[in-house]
Amino acid sequence: MANNYLEPVSNHFPHIDDDSFLKNTQKAKAKKLNTNPFEEKYDDDDDMSTQSRQAYIEKRRQIEERTLDSSKISLGLLYETEEVGNATAVELTKQREQLEKTSLQLDEINVTLRTSQRHLTGLKSLFGGLKNYLSGNRVQPTRSPNTPANSSAIEEEVQTSSAELYDNQPVSRIRNVGSTSHHQQTQQQHNFESCLESNLKEMCDNLSRLKCLANNLGTEIESQNDLLDNMNYKVEDVDLKISKQSKQMNLLLKK
Repeated sequence: MANNYLEPVSNHFPHIDDDSFLKNTQKAKAKKLNTNPFEEKYDDDDDMSTQSRQAYIEKRRQIEERTLDSSKISLGLLYETEEVGNATAVELTKQREQLEKTSLQLDEINVTLRTSQRHLTGLKSLFGGLKNYLSGNRVQPTRSPNTPANSSAIEEEVQTSSAELYDNQPVSRIRNVGSTSHHQQTQQQHNFESCLESNLKEMCDNLSRLKCLANNLGTEIESQNDLLDNMNYKVEDVDLKISKQSKQMNLLLKK
């Protein structure tokens, strides 16, 4: 036993060559690095953060696309509404022209009926004087104070009344609505904020034009309603005059 202590120190440990020692050292270091729990946790957190960020970006992109599509659809509906309003304004303008023409014709008929009434009054006086002459009463027929006016005076009266009627009618302010309406073409941009702002601005402008167009259409419709009421009075007046003059003609023919 005591002899063992006298042996060299190297004999008490197993012999290990240099290559084996280096391999074992590298394996120990790798094992030590791989067993670090914090390092694995950091790697997992980075992966989760990247996935969340990508999901958020994709969701935001989808929302932006839906928002832009909605704004484009709204713009299309506003454009269609404006086109319908402009077409209605054109039709109302044509209708006003026809109503004004009819109103002028009614004025001419009224003037003609007034002239024929004067002629009937003169005929009544003539027939009355002739009847008195034939019955032996040689009474000088009194001349009717309402002598018929010459043709130039009648034409002047027709022109004056027609001109006054036309001047008194309100002029439509919506005849040039269709020609003043210009739409600005905007280039489609990839930037969401600038494209959406442009669409919203165009929608505001379109709504302003539609509001102005609606006000003008309302004013024009009210004006044409007044014109129709005035024409109704004229038609009733013409009907009464024609009926009255027909009765007078029948009485003259019976005599």
